[in-house]
Amino acid sequence: MNKPEKPQPPAAPEIERIQTAQAAWTQQLHAPHIAARGEWKTFTTQAMHWPVKALYTPVDLAATGFDYLRDVGFPGEFPYTRGISPNGNRATLWTMAQVTGFGRGEEWSKRARYMLDQGLQGLILEHDLPTTNGYDSDNPLIAGEVGRAGMALDSLEDLEHAFDLPFDKLKYLMSVCNAPQPVNLAMIIAALEKKGVDPGQFVLHIVNGILIEYTCVGRYIYPPAHGLRIATDCFEYIVRHHPNWQPISIIAAQLQPARANPVQEIAFSTTIALAYLDAMLARGFDVDTIAPYFHYVINVDMDFFEGICKLRAFRKVWARLMKERYGASRPEAMKLRYMSSPSTTSLTLQQPLNNIGRLAIMATACALGGAGETMTTPLHDEAHALPADEAIRVGAAIQHIVAHETGVADTVDPLAGSYYVETLTRHMEDEAMVEIDRIIAMGGALKAIENGYFQRALGHEQYARNRALETGERKLVGVNHLVLAEEKKEIEIWRLDDDMEDRQVRKVRELKARRDNAAVAHALEQVREAARSGANLVPACLAAVKVYATHGELCDAMRDVFGVHHPDSQTSGV
Repeated sequence: MNKPEKPQPPAAPEIERIQTAQAAWTQQLHAPHIAARGEWKTFTTQAMHWPVKALYTPVDLAATGFDYLRDVGFPGEFPYTRGISPNGNRATLWTMAQVTGFGRGEEWSKRARYMLDQGLQGLILEHDLPTTNGYDSDNPLIAGEVGRAGMALDSLEDLEHAFDLPFDKLKYLMSVCNAPQPVNLAMIIAALEKKGVDPGQFVLHIVNGILIEYTCVGRYIYPPAHGLRIATDCFEYIVRHHPNWQPISIIAAQLQPARANPVQEIAFSTTIALAYLDAMLARGFDVDTIAPYFHYVINVDMDFFEGICKLRAFRKVWARLMKERYGASRPEAMKLRYMSSPSTTSLTLQQPLNNIGRLAIMATACALGGAGETMTTPLHDEAHALPADEAIRVGAAIQHIVAHETGVADTVDPLAGSYYVETLTRHMEDEAMVEIDRIIAMGGALKAIENGYFQRALGHEQYARNRALETGERKLVGVNHLVLAEEKKEIEIWRLDDDMEDRQVRKVRELKARRDNAAVAHALEQVREAARSGANLVPACLAAVKVYATHGELCDAMRDVFGVHHPDSQTSGV
């Protein structure tokens, strides 16, 4: 079989020939058709509101200065538009994961084992609001929130119960606990030691992306500069002691519920990543060592092509920044690693079974855009309650259906070369680079957070996107289109045990009564000293959790030194 020639961009005479033919087609066929029948709406992309033409041809690509080898290239090669693997998902599929978190460690472990039995290979452990905000379950300030929006984590004992797992089935574990990350990381390390689990047998992934929290989520404790220092401590500790783990994930997906458009998602999350990268470089590391550790979580919304092109543009932007701005020389440093996910913002409380269709469409878009190393699927009942067992099973099945029944993973980047896809990808890349330059010029992500730039920009997008739903400009089935007058929500609702919180409160109080409190007091003072001196916080936290200092106590020790963040509502809105 002869080796195919490398595709070449159309020559100028070919473009002129297409332009002439297209002008004739427009005059003789398309324009009369529009004049007679009209169009049923104004066609734009959902988030960017960029006009969508009826037809895309090589002329549109030529207008962008498109060059195949520069802009698309081949899989596994710079600029990685077509993915970071030369063979896509033909050797191995993406790791299939789901988010879970509720109750106590015992309940979470039971649910996690069920999820692994459904064919999932990865788990994403969410912690409850008291944990992510640095409080113990017995703190009266957080009554009613224990174990509701994630698993309660008060002490090492909780993870000892939670990690009653078949680790031989677990390929990937992500732990989401940004603000108190040194405490979370220390508890995970100590719990694995207690369970006798080899930390090299699976990939632990801590999110550790606190700067996103200041832009739109709000689960922060300390002022942003201290938050960045804490995250960098965890990053450095993992690189030095557990190099097979992933020390940071930039959750661009958290920007989407705040209504960030795709250009903002790419630019805001990437400049946030650069803040961590710069902090690690300042500690003496080099870009070729550190850049491969970066990881993103990226959502795809219901605008099918906008989502696909966003994933492709994300890879190009990261590759260009690492090579051109930071001088990376290793290919591994230029490859964007990420988890993809259907967006929860498109899932509705109304007519929840429709969400299964939405999830399948968005998961297909994730796969067509490259999927990433891991894909997670939200679940169709999430707007109602914590996911029921049936929803978990259906969510896992959706990924298997996309992977095994559609053929979308059979070839690498199957939509490459589409005139529309390539035009939209290039447009998104160019606009994202302009926004990145703007943020860097104002001093980078930390300054953009402190002066409220990110938060104000997201506020404007929130208004515009919500207004589009209110006016009916954007239709959402069950919400403002095909609404049922008397809808019956026939869906299984999963509920926590009523006494779960009381049991967790008793558990932490009993722990505090029986442990060696003198040892705890000494360990907490060592944490304060590390915070004051600038020493890496993880070793001190690790020593403290091993004597059963609690999560809230450790966070309080750091509060004593760092203080707490009080956002200016005039600039932040968070």
